[in-house]
Amino acid sequence: MKKPLMDTYRGWNISVEKEHNMCSHFRFDITNPSGQSLHNTLGGETAKRAFERAREMIDMEISFAEEV
Repeated sequence: MKKPLMDTYRGWNISVEKEHNMCSHFRFDITNPSGQSLHNTLGGETAKRAFERAREMIDMEISFAEEV
């Protein structure tokens, strides 16, 4: 098994792995600074796109938290 690709964005950890699911070839997990994780099986056709989607999801999660 290959190691996942990792990145950090705005204090959140992103993990991207190759996984075929419908039209997607990559999946991602995001973990907030408190340790809560979210899993998305439809990351995109490329690892780059999966990272982009993960960052978009993090921005959305942070935006929702600021509204509360």
